[in-house]
Amino acid sequence: MKTNVRAAALAALLAAGPCFALWDVEIVSKERAKELGIQIRTTASGPNHVIVRLELRTDGVLKDFSRVELRVGKGADAPLQVDRAKPGVASVGFAADRARLDKITLLVRVPGGAGGSIYDLRVKDFLEPKKGR
Repeated sequence: MKTNVRAAALAALLAAGPCFALWDVEIVSKERAKELGIQIRTTASGPNHVIVRLELRTDGVLKDFSRVELRVGKGADAPLQVDRAKPGVASVGFAADRARLDKITLLVRVPGGAGGSIYDLRVKDFLEPKKGR
């Protein structure tokens, strides 16, 4: 009986297909982003909101990127619509409350091998410091 249960469990795992992918995650600094060809800019959009734009070069390491995802806090990731209107450049954008920028992360996924690489860009690390009054 134990053999049948083990065989059934093994068959279920094999039937599920390749689901044990490995993704390397790199937390990206401003300097590393520059090396990768990534820029993050913010533009004021009212007193409490900003427009955040990420642009990346589609050559080099990121040429095969599959998508850019938005994560707020520890919540689920949501894919962003990628604009490829400019040759060699892909961009995404979204509006956000200024007070939540420290909780926002952008994830650039580049598949490869049995998984791929995720470039983790914490928006707060790319903001210019506030100027004193």
